[in-house]
Amino acid sequence: MIKKFPTKLTFVTKSKTFKTNPKHTIFHAEPIAKRDMAAKIAARTEGRSHRILTKKVESAFARSALKSTKANQFSNLVKQKTRALTKAFNLSKKRGFKSLEKTSKKLDVNIPRFGRLEPGSRWDANMATRISASEGRALGFPPKEISRDMKAFYQKSQPKAKLKQHRKTLSKLYATPKSWKQRPKLIATYRARAKSELKAAKLDRSIYRNTTIQKQTGVTKKGKPSWTTVWTQPKREFKKWNKE
Repeated sequence: MIKKFPTKLTFVTKSKTFKTNPKHTIFHAEPIAKRDMAAKIAARTEGRSHRILTKKVESAFARSALKSTKANQFSNLVKQKTRALTKAFNLSKKRGFKSLEKTSKKLDVNIPRFGRLEPGSRWDANMATRISASEGRALGFPPKEISRDMKAFYQKSQPKAKLKQHRKTLSKLYATPKSWKQRPKLIATYRARAKSELKAAKLDRSIYRNTTIQKQTGVTKKGKPSWTTVWTQPKREFKKWNKE
């Protein structure tokens, strides 16, 4: 499909005269002016959405509060109103950002991105060469930081997690009736598995204690001490011809 560019002048049928085409002026404007225009449109969309949604929440709260059946539920209604206002605010922000993306694409300008970068972003000393995590995925870069889902996936395969799982299975097996034929066989199997995982977990704990320094920061609700890592052994840098 051939993209048609706006002409400099446009013909007005009513007065049968030519006048300056505003679309041509916008199309050939400076990028900074286009960005300001897109930001104003997005702010207007976000503000209008926020006013409408807030008005709906406030009216719904007033109607509910005046009902005689909910006279003793005022504190719950206030909490519901707070949650609804938070949702309305977040929804308005999403609508404003969608409007910003749509207008920026139409005006053929980049979206100005400032503030905190999303987790896993890459950056250089130059601000212009910053790459967000989503842009890095689109360009095919490997992830700089492991996501929470992947961390949880790897933690499940750790010896400590497997030991906890086997002990949980053993407690369920001990609760089964002794007349069950498979009971002793399964108990012996999971005992052996738990024993092997316990050795690996102790080895991991000794490595962790030897390569880090912990500091007690307080006590948990159950009375157990809570620790934080204040020093970690720096990783050794391997060179191509490292003879050490």
